[in-house]
Parts: sequence; C-alpha cells; structure tokens
Amino acid sequence: MRHPQYNPCPVPNRLLYSHFVIRPVLPVVIVALLTVACGRQPGVYAAPPQGSLDLGPDPDGIHSFVYMDDPVVDDYLVNDISPDRGFRRWAFTHPELRFRLKDVRHLIFTAEFAIPEVTYKVTGPVTVSCAVNGRTLGAVRCDHAGDYRLQKPVPDGLVEPDKFVRVTFEANPRWISPDDGAQLSFLLRSAGFVH
Repeated sequence: MRHPQYNPCPVPNRLLYSHFVIRPVLPVVIVALLTVACGRQPGVYAAPPQGSLDLGPDPDGIHSFVYMDDPVVDDYLVNDISPDRGFRRWAFTHPELRFRLKDVRHLIFTAEFAIPEVTYKVTGPVTVSCAVNGRTLGAVRCDHAGDYRLQKPVPDGLVEPDKFVRVTFEANPRWISPDDGAQLSFLLRSAGFVH
C-alpha cells in the first residue's frame, strides 16, 4: 500500500508546467495587440494660419551708444581702436567710431575713457578732443592719470537721422613705444549720443 506523500503545493505540479495555464491568456494578448494596431490613421491637417507679431524695430544694427565690452562693439569700430576684447580698449593714433541715430534732436555726445598711470608718467598732461562728422565738438585736458568723461552738446543739423555718424578722437601728446614706435592715446570705455 502506498502512503500519500505530503505536497506543499495544492495544485498538481503537472498543471503548472503545462500549456493549460497559458493557453487562455494567449488569445487575450493577441486580441489586445490586434485591437491596438487597428484603427484609423491620423488624418492630414493643414498648419494653422501664421501671423506676424509686431515686435517693433529690429534690435540688430548700429545704434546711438556703445560700451567697449558689448558683444556687437566691432560693428561700431572704424579705425585705430584695439580689437582686444575687454572692459576698455586702447585708442591708437586716429581712433574712429560710427553710430546711427533715429532721433537727432537735443543730442549730447559723451565718451568715458582713462589715461593710465603707465603712459601718463611719460606723456604728462594729455588733451583729448573729439569731432562729429569732421566738426570739432570740444576737448578735455587730462592733468592726472585716471578716469575722464568728455560730454559736449551736438549742434542742430550736424547729425542726420538714420545715417552713419562718424566720431573721431585726437590725443596730444600720445605715448610712443620705445620698442616698435606704436602710439597709444587712451583707454576707451564707452562712447555715443544721449538726450
């Protein structure tokens, strides 16, 4: 006589490993996959109408004022100003910048610059003058090393709207390098027109 063996699993082992367990689940999975794959394809829709936003004038281009560390400063530089990026740039023999203004009424030209101690020790007092479109506006006598501001009113009619305005500087005396003869006038920080 056989003794029944103790089996901890209430379901016979042969059912767990047979196809009987997964056969009812397989058709449900296949039907679900087919249902998901079937259906209408998305239709073709036209793009919505495009409208133009009035954002005002284009911000690119030359304006009335520039700092030497502005990303677009090279657009303003015409002649004899150092291409080195920085807070200030060296002005050489005949520095020149250009600007473009929309409103030309009641203009004041202003420039911020510095006379460095190292050049002042050699040159002594320096006179820096500026001209707008070839007409001298004025000058500043720099009797010590340090920061200066040249600020002069612009006569009416000297600047035309939406046309390039040339600004030139002259410094006397200039520092002259004993090694290669290069001439340095001053360190320019900013320049332009304000109202």
